[in-house]
Amino acid sequence: MNYFKIRLSLLTALILCLSCSNNEESGDDLCSTVCVYTLASGETTATAATSLEGTYELTFHYPQANAPFTDGTKATFTLKNNILTVEISGKDCITIKNPIKSSPSSTEIIFKDTCRDQYSYAVSMNATGGLNEVNLGTVSGTWLGQFNDQ
Repeated sequence: MNYFKIRLSLLTALILCLSCSNNEESGDDLCSTVCVYTLASGETTATAATSLEGTYELTFHYPQANAPFTDGTKATFTLKNNILTVEISGKDCITIKNPIKSSPSSTEIIFKDTCRDQYSYAVSMNATGGLNEVNLGTVSGTWLGQFNDQ
């Protein structure tokens, strides 16, 4: 009887370990903080164009007086499967899921961090389908500056 319980416990532990390993290998949740945004009334879920997927090394510019970062702050943004991972120099990274459309005809999608910093990251696409910039704002709509590669 005890032998059966031990084998069952070991099998259960093995299955759990394998299950966790597969989740980590997916690469979708790269940060310890994962924020899944819940749409508010009137908001529409967005889908990022596959041409925007990738990793971008950007620099913060045009900081407003209340901006949390200074001009020249470096950041890495990774967009994959409608999930944005934000790694800003000097801060812990965050993974944000469930983007929204900024407007029906816009080429900009917004990832809202309502879990930790209360920032919104508006990912803007250029005319050729690549990344134009990432605008930083508050979740309430105040523009704080812009991350770009210029």
